[in-house]
Amino acid sequence: MENQATENNGKLKGVLAKVEYWGNKMPHPLLLFTYLLGIVFVLSFIMSKMGITTVHPSTGETINVINMLSIEGLIDFMKNFVSNFQGFAVLGICLTIGVVTGLCDNTGFFTSAIQMSLGNVKGNIVVFVIAIIACIANQTSEAAFVLIPAIAGAIFYGMGRHPLAGVFLGYASACSGFSTSILPGSAEVFLTPLINESAHMIDESYNMSILGSYFFLFVSAFLVAGVATFVTVKIVEPRLGTYSQPGMEVKTSDLTDVQKSATKKAGIAVLVYLVILIGICIPKSSFLRGAGGSLIDGAPLMDCLVFFLLLLFFIPGIVYGKATGQIKKAGDAANFLYDGVKPFAPFIVNAMIIAQFLKIFDKSNIGKVIAINGGQWLKTLPLPSWMIAIAFLLLIALINLMIASVTTKYLIFGPIFIPMLMQIGMNPAFTIAVYRLGDCVTNNLTPMMPAFIILLGTCQKYDKKCGMGTIFSNMLPYTIGLFLIFVVQIVLWVVLNLPVGVGTGVWL
Repeated sequence: MENQATENNGKLKGVLAKVEYWGNKMPHPLLLFTYLLGIVFVLSFIMSKMGITTVHPSTGETINVINMLSIEGLIDFMKNFVSNFQGFAVLGICLTIGVVTGLCDNTGFFTSAIQMSLGNVKGNIVVFVIAIIACIANQTSEAAFVLIPAIAGAIFYGMGRHPLAGVFLGYASACSGFSTSILPGSAEVFLTPLINESAHMIDESYNMSILGSYFFLFVSAFLVAGVATFVTVKIVEPRLGTYSQPGMEVKTSDLTDVQKSATKKAGIAVLVYLVILIGICIPKSSFLRGAGGSLIDGAPLMDCLVFFLLLLFFIPGIVYGKATGQIKKAGDAANFLYDGVKPFAPFIVNAMIIAQFLKIFDKSNIGKVIAINGGQWLKTLPLPSWMIAIAFLLLIALINLMIASVTTKYLIFGPIFIPMLMQIGMNPAFTIAVYRLGDCVTNNLTPMMPAFIILLGTCQKYDKKCGMGTIFSNMLPYTIGLFLIFVVQIVLWVVLNLPVGVGTGVWL
């Protein structure tokens, strides 16, 4: 039995080593999208010469592939190079969100809030609380992948439990909860305009708000926490056994009284802000309501959500900074806001090429032809819709092993799969929800995550012998558990036709 387990573990390590090897061979995103841009130019030439066409399902219009390698196409590309970049739908949104979330991160508010949330939790409930906090911590972006495992390991160690169980719990929950949505955040803001652009290939009138997938992903967050709790308590902790390392000391940087007080003040400020916002929305004559009094249909509230989300981060960042003495004048706040943009410098450079790829892909009509013909093919398959959704979940989970970035994957596959699945009547809000669950399934397992190497270092602080095999073998139960529970969630949503988000369902 032991030999069989050793052999299986060896096979697993071999497979994952190959994933890591080939993943590392992938080009830098800037080169990747440059190659894709070149491929689109060549494909547009070949497909146009072959006379490949499709018929728009709504208008009946015949759609031809446009040769972008023609003189006219190349002149159009060069003439509109800057305007394509300026018109990139998510560029301004990303920078704006980056400014305010960077304020919270750089002042230390995010770190203090997480530590205070986890510090006084005791007993088995600590496992579920850590998992929930990890899902909420997706607002801190990739910082959660480093911060949560370190804090969780220290908490487990302080409780006399195996610290590696805490580290694995923290990492799995942070990675798998990253694409869920207890609180709407930067992922919704970033993806929504791209989703609408992709959907317009089929239906020009389609318009999803940033809360279009919220209900589904809100439930997903608690499923992640539930699976993480079960796997940690029933599988990972028993497997690791009793922790014993004489002389081992783990020092954690306790929050100062000033930091604790500042965090409470920032929390109160957020609460006051939300109460005021809700109070404004309550009157039937509220200016944030639509013509019929709705807070959803035609409501200015839906159009202003991004702005209100910005304030949700800006207010606690400023309050915390002032309470800790880091912000004493306007210039101090400005410096923190400047720092929030710095991490986005690579994205800005990449976006210059990504914008060209998306624009040429759209102008060439390649995306429309592939999506419409692919959708017609999907209709002929003798498969129920829930099975197609699960196949999509599995596909994204496997792709995620090689391309860990949510946005990179979407920019490549979204313009194809969103309109393709619209052909079988699937709402883009549901498609993107399933897409994000695909991320959740294997985020904790892929060696492509930059935080993966940091995780190894955190583990070796508690066990010098801990290696990649130890991490993979303990992460795999989380991945299997999440895949199974997400399959159940998808089937329930499809069969019961539950609302996916604000104003959206599974079907169009």
